[in-house]
Amino acid sequence: MEKYYYLCSMKHLKMMIGLLLLTGCGEATESDNAARQVAQAWGDAYFNCDYHEAEQYVTEESGKWLRFAASNTTESDLELLQRQQATVDADDYFPVATDTLRVVRLKVENYLSPTALGEASRQEEEGVFEVTVVKRADSWQVRMEGLPRSEKQSRD
Repeated sequence: MEKYYYLCSMKHLKMMIGLLLLTGCGEATESDNAARQVAQAWGDAYFNCDYHEAEQYVTEESGKWLRFAASNTTESDLELLQRQQATVDADDYFPVATDTLRVVRLKVENYLSPTALGEASRQEEEGVFEVTVVKRADSWQVRMEGLPRSEKQSRD
């Protein structure tokens, strides 16, 4: 019985290693690069408050989140960004379950962080955002399910 268990364990281990090699070590495909480029372009526009430009890269149902962000952007927010624009780097991506969905990680520097209503936004040094990108009608689009939130924990 122990010998059978050992053989089964080794078989499963070999299958797991093979699966990891196939999925984890592969080169980025053309589709992966296209998804990352869309996330990058969206991030450049969104985090610099160019919501009209960002709209080109989102799904139709995401438009409401861009309109919400635009309605809460003040003149002082734009002045902050004029002094130091946000920079975005799409530094990683994760294929998810299907070939029509990717999660792209964006590293963003000098972005505006919203505060409580009526308070001025503040510029954050760095944040990490995960953006969902979906493929629809042969093109990649960012799917917003809310306003982006940084995954990076603050020092507070």
